[in-house]
Amino acid sequence: MPDFKTLTLDRSIACTPERLFQVMTDRDLRAVWSAPDDDSVVIIDEFDCRPGGREVTRCGPKEAPEFGTIGQFHVVSPEFLCFSETLIIGGETLSISLCSHEIAASGTGCTLRATLQITSLAGPEMFDDYGAGWGAALDKLATLAGEAATA
Repeated sequence: MPDFKTLTLDRSIACTPERLFQVMTDRDLRAVWSAPDDDSVVIIDEFDCRPGGREVTRCGPKEAPEFGTIGQFHVVSPEFLCFSETLIIGGETLSISLCSHEIAASGTGCTLRATLQITSLAGPEMFDDYGAGWGAALDKLATLAGEAATA
């Protein structure tokens, strides 16, 4: 039976909402920030960031990126980015998630709220992996977007 959970992750980021949106939707930058740590890699095989567009990736440890994702973008705007994503390993679907990102101006920067509505087909322990992976990726995104704003 599937397990379900919603995770909400908030970040304050030292850049304009427009800059954050640009970093989030640039194919090359997306590959950099979405890998949660230096031992991981995200290889983007297909990227069409528009409503109805797809993203296909391979990810995991640099020496063996064994996880695959297939995503579809639903809403792409500077205020709201929403896509669904299926996580696959060895041809088996592990999870399906709806990933919603709200971007808003705040003080001299912006805020990002990522809401992940997850259906796990591999057990509830997958939720800890989602939280850790997305949390680390959003930290990298905040750093990268902040650096891009000052460059």
